[in-house]
Amino acid sequence: MPSALLPNRDPSTRVVRTTCPYCAVQCNFDLHVENNLPVRVTPTKECPVARGTVCKKGLSALNDLRHPDRLTQPLLRKNGELVPVGWPEALAYVSDALRPLLATRPDAVGVFGSGSLTNEKAYLLGKFARLALGTANIDYNGRYCMASAATALSRTVGYDRGLGFPLGDMATSDLILLVGANIAETLPPIMQYLKSARDRGAAVYSIDPRATPTAKVAGRHLALRPGTDGVLALGLLHLMKAWGRIRPTAPAHGMPEVLSQADDYPPARVAHECGIGEDELLTLGRLYAGAHKPLILTGRGPEQHAHGTDTVQAYLNLAFLTGHFGKPGGGYGTLTGQGNGQGGREHGQKADQLPGARSLRNPGHRAEIAALWGCSPDALPQPGVSAQELLNACGEEGGIEALIVLGSNPVVSAPGAGQVRERLEALRHLIVIDFLPSETAGLATLVLPGSMWCEEEGTTTNLEGRVQRRRKAITAPGAAREDWRILCDLAAAVGRPWGFTYATFRELQDEFFRATRGGLADYSGLSAERLDRASAQWPVRSADGPDTPYAYAPTYPTPDGLAKLHTPSFPPPPDHQGLTLTTGRLGNQYQSGTQTRRNPALRASLELQVHPDTARERGLNPGDLARVTTRHGTLDLPVALNPGLRPDTLFMPFHWEASANLLTSPDRLDPHSRMPAFKATPATLAPVPVAVPEARAVRPALLEGGVPV
Repeated sequence: MPSALLPNRDPSTRVVRTTCPYCAVQCNFDLHVENNLPVRVTPTKECPVARGTVCKKGLSALNDLRHPDRLTQPLLRKNGELVPVGWPEALAYVSDALRPLLATRPDAVGVFGSGSLTNEKAYLLGKFARLALGTANIDYNGRYCMASAATALSRTVGYDRGLGFPLGDMATSDLILLVGANIAETLPPIMQYLKSARDRGAAVYSIDPRATPTAKVAGRHLALRPGTDGVLALGLLHLMKAWGRIRPTAPAHGMPEVLSQADDYPPARVAHECGIGEDELLTLGRLYAGAHKPLILTGRGPEQHAHGTDTVQAYLNLAFLTGHFGKPGGGYGTLTGQGNGQGGREHGQKADQLPGARSLRNPGHRAEIAALWGCSPDALPQPGVSAQELLNACGEEGGIEALIVLGSNPVVSAPGAGQVRERLEALRHLIVIDFLPSETAGLATLVLPGSMWCEEEGTTTNLEGRVQRRRKAITAPGAAREDWRILCDLAAAVGRPWGFTYATFRELQDEFFRATRGGLADYSGLSAERLDRASAQWPVRSADGPDTPYAYAPTYPTPDGLAKLHTPSFPPPPDHQGLTLTTGRLGNQYQSGTQTRRNPALRASLELQVHPDTARERGLNPGDLARVTTRHGTLDLPVALNPGLRPDTLFMPFHWEASANLLTSPDRLDPHSRMPAFKATPATLAPVPVAVPEARAVRPALLEGGVPV
């Protein structure tokens, strides 16, 4: 039953249907509420995506709601310490801190958002930055997620919806290539579709330097060298051309140039650069050539590189030129990671974006949103810098002096985490809105207690572009406030309340839906009532019109309706013969771990995964402390042996403060998407010298009184 309040025989309890706070599957479950506290989660079989399944993280999400560390009142830094204050004093600080900057140099104020925000909050955050603050400098942590895939899709076919088809179509594929996508740990509920395809006889490949749990289910593993995924795609295109399998999906620009480039990638070269056997490449090529519905799904593995956009472009080119792009059960898709990673990048918190996936660079788009917001198009700032560039500018002369962070923890999640910490410490003002004390909140000058997932209304958009309702089940504790109300409070505090005086959340939500009308990501046909009846995949252009399960059928939203294929460019093979550090997620943890590290049901250990041969060569045994060093930093970590890892590769998770991002580069960015290079960092490995005391001092931050120390 889709209604918010489900029938219950016990009048003292309520059952509220909502969405999971974690990954981009956005499973539905029912919250059983007693005395303003959910006491149980029940997966719902009516869920259009997960079909009655919820992973361990979702089932244990209730543990966070009344955690002892929960932020329940504002904290203001006084004499070097964060101390509790009331809202009037907190907002007076905001007024005193920001008004002088906004009067003289508004771009000195930055805003950093999150892919975990509801669509309405992402919309309001963008509106707040551009209308109330007048700053160009807003971006969000989704820049670290699938920005490369989004950029490649937009450049090729005009817009990006991660999956242009319903997830259930995966089960009809006869070949699935999971390129750097460990869905068994990152998106567990969709493993059911992978298993269905495999059980029907589909060949399933995990293409990853590491034999992940997904690879074990897939049954086929291609362990290529980190950063060479795009070379593999060019090698496959070379074979398809040689074997007469070029059958373009539709007319497109750039096809001759792309096909000509493929001539330069014969099997011998590709096998050498990727670090695989030539026979392995040919086996994969023959399977792709013979498949009727081959599906390529990329994750962060191939995307989080300084050439991530070109890597995705190479796979898009392959799917398009072999006639499979946009085909039900085939083609190409990217697997969004964060809960609202899809919707979060559509409605204005990106540096260059306005609601409905409009562009700040487009005069027509600026005029449309200015009319809705009641301002001049010239009053809207031009595009600002990307997330990493925004963080790198914090505290610099002429750079960012004040930063507002909503729902993100860049001290852990951003590359070059040590440098990021230094930049945030150099700020005059750091205002963090969150519901648990993160490492970033520990540096703040002001912490404002926000709302958790079941304490607010809104919508989220999952990895297949499916919009669903998130329903409020309980009220936030203490003096905590819903995030959307906090943003309105901040607008009033800086003396610019116009456009932020919503009487109810529904007023904000209806404005958000209207703001998308006519945009590429058009939600204007949606309403709370329609979403109570059924979820919908965007675009949804009218209240009585259909949604769009299949988004990538020609013609495309480009100037002439044609796709534009681009010739990818890749760096030469690395000249170093040493080790490469790559990063990723663990099944029991999520993002920077602000929630999951506190959850007793989600235990996980911070270890460095090393191939047994690599460990033996360096005299390392399981559990030994090893020192891993890059040009960005050094960490001492216990060793875990993984025979399914390439011998030339090290793997680390990024969920802890002492995470891989202390070792990754904050400076190497993709020229198209501005994605940092997380996934391939040259590294050295050695035992920790015995004389070093307290070698395991690099560990997750301890918490004292709810604040990291």
